[in-house]
Amino acid sequence: MSKAFVITMDGPAGVGKSTLARRLAAELGIAYLDTGAMYRTLGLALGAEAADLPEEELRRRCAAFAFSLRRGEGGSWILCCCGRPVGEEIRTERAGRLASLVARLPVLRSELQKAQQELGEGVSLVAEGRDMGTKVFPGARRKFFLDARPEVRAERRFRELLARGLEADFNTVLNDIVQRDEQDRGRALDPLRPAPDAVLVDTSDLDPDAVLRVLLNSVHAALGRDGLRHEAEPGFTHLAEDGSLRMVDVGGKLETRRVARARAVVEMSASTLDLLRRDALPKGDVLAVAKVAGIMAAKRTWELIPLCHPLAVNYADIRFEIRDEPPSVLLESEVRVSGRTGVEMEALMAAQVAAATIYDMAKAVQKDMVIRDVRLVYKSGGKSGDFRAE
Repeated sequence: MSKAFVITMDGPAGVGKSTLARRLAAELGIAYLDTGAMYRTLGLALGAEAADLPEEELRRRCAAFAFSLRRGEGGSWILCCCGRPVGEEIRTERAGRLASLVARLPVLRSELQKAQQELGEGVSLVAEGRDMGTKVFPGARRKFFLDARPEVRAERRFRELLARGLEADFNTVLNDIVQRDEQDRGRALDPLRPAPDAVLVDTSDLDPDAVLRVLLNSVHAALGRDGLRHEAEPGFTHLAEDGSLRMVDVGGKLETRRVARARAVVEMSASTLDLLRRDALPKGDVLAVAKVAGIMAAKRTWELIPLCHPLAVNYADIRFEIRDEPPSVLLESEVRVSGRTGVEMEALMAAQVAAATIYDMAKAVQKDMVIRDVRLVYKSGGKSGDFRAE
């Protein structure tokens, strides 16, 4: 197994760490570790009374909460406590205040830091929290510290609470954030601060997509695209832990413009090629029908390839070049989409169906035609970058 690597993302409450860390992990194809959820879980379970417990009793109670990461449906990673997924009950302002309270307890903090380090030993991940780069993963391959003005963070959290159907008051949320900042930045044990080698990102005036692009560019600059592919945890993306098939979850990926082109060659005799050129074959205009068939195939690829995502194709076309030596038709498909996954399969399917249609239209006069050299020649967009066949 390849060596696991860690990317850290620290910052104050309401800065957008959770959303961005989750999306960054999805783009890189690695796990997402929400360490704040671990503190919130223990905060709710132990309550404010945890601060009054003797150290050994607190250590004993912390040991009863075993955290793990497992893959869910679609390949996404889920944080579990004692084998059960951590739920929405931790996403309240009360849970946040309790998390900040228990995070000041040295014993509890030490126990959770050890649990986090153990999770990072076997799985490549993006770890999000408040001391990931300074304390938990000081050797992380890339570190980020996100920040934003308190008013901006309060507005984001206020809207998030309303969207969840919870009652919220903006001034109360703002005061909670200011108090939380004072607690986190002023605590004696592992205060909130950027690591010396962290990349600082102010998200105040950037939307999530823009911030994600900054993070991805920084990761790729530091680690390289090939290095990331080789170091990420290996596995079969279309297989669940129990061996059953699943469709890969691309919901967390960034929508980008994606283009793919594929080629195929249909070889035939000179006499068949002459009939094709003169539209004299029995079935009519071969290339016109082949073009329509290829475009239709691109749009319906998801119905033919198992677990392939249905895409709203923006553009599809088939271009033809008639060659005399050797007698053949070279065809090239091109498919474009704005989406979260590539269109290589759509381009390949379009080329193959267009080539098969040429064969079908001309088989009445020649049955030993050959379809060859079906291949992808170009793709762009997505985390793997551009590809061009030599």
